Amino acid sequence: MRAIKAKVPRSVHTATRLNVADNTGARLVEVISVLKYRGRKNRMPKAGMGDIFIGSVKKGTPELRKQIVRCVIIRQKKEFRRPNGLRVSFEDNACVLVDENNDPKGTEIKGPVAREVAERFAKIGSTATTIV
Repeated sequence: MRAIKAKVPRSVHTATRLNVADNTGARLVEVISVLKYRGRKNRMPKAGMGDIFIGSVKKGTPELRKQIVRCVIIRQKKEFRRPNGLRVSFEDNACVLVDENNDPKGTEIKGPVAREVAERFAKIGSTATTIV
């Protein structure tokens, strides 16, 4: 897993609900905790694009609902700045379900994926239809 080159603000907080952009059957995921988050005492964990978090499936197929899953954030509404000065923002917050090896569980990803995420997770980048 490579480092992200852009300065990405952590704008997805605990209890945020994100759309799921793959075909696993989940539709909506709520953030429970963020992996490798180093915060301060009493501060709620937050995540940015390219971060892995643990979430609970709120909407989806009956066998997937109420399950605890690992996800990677592929889009966020809050704009971020790339090293070349370009500012990028998306119209929604979205994630992709991943397994223990950080490979996507679904076979296709709907919508665009940020270039920083595609560089960090090669399998997500190869599964994505469009990379922005």
